[in-house]
Amino acid sequence: MSETPMRRWLQFSATGEADVFRMKFDDRHIGNPFIRALHGGVVGSMVEMSAEMLVRSQMEADQRVELVSSAIDYIRVTRDVDLCARATMVRRGRRLVFVEVWCWQDSEDLPVARGNCTLRIF
Repeated sequence: MSETPMRRWLQFSATGEADVFRMKFDDRHIGNPFIRALHGGVVGSMVEMSAEMLVRSQMEADQRVELVSSAIDYIRVTRDVDLCARATMVRRGRRLVFVEVWCWQDSEDLPVARGNCTLRIF
């Protein structure tokens, strides 16, 4: 996985599973200091980067990928702990890939966000 300034800032990393990603908690990720909830943009970035990394892991070396669109549903309030995401490829066409991402913190059975991303391969 190529390292970018945003991935470093978010402390985004792959786990041992090919479709699961982790963002290590940092105080800079807090959006609401009164309840210590993660900023929605941080959660949204996690969704988009997880989708991109899943697609990149299944592409040819000379191909590129770019995000076309994303829709994110914020399901429950986050806390000041690590955020995990599981990305699933829903459909892959010749040029477009559709990915669903679920984010959770303590238990995968208690999702905090869900996103649908469309990415273009070229």
